[in-house]
Amino acid sequence: MANEVLPGIDRQNIIFDVVDGIPSSGDESDELRSFRSEIESDNSLLEYSAEELGFTNVLFEYLSQG
Repeated sequence: MANEVLPGIDRQNIIFDVVDGIPSSGDESDELRSFRSEIESDNSLLEYSAEELGFTNVLFEYLSQG
């Protein structure tokens, strides 16, 4: 379920921000805000989106932060 509207680098940056707990900068586009909201609320989508970009085990880091 690749998000064809957003470049990979933008999706990558949002994924890393979410995993690192960095909040939205406030100047993100509607598409980026929507993508961020989706992966923040759905761990499966977060993991799938990261794997689409070639990253593995990001969910482990995300879930171990609590």
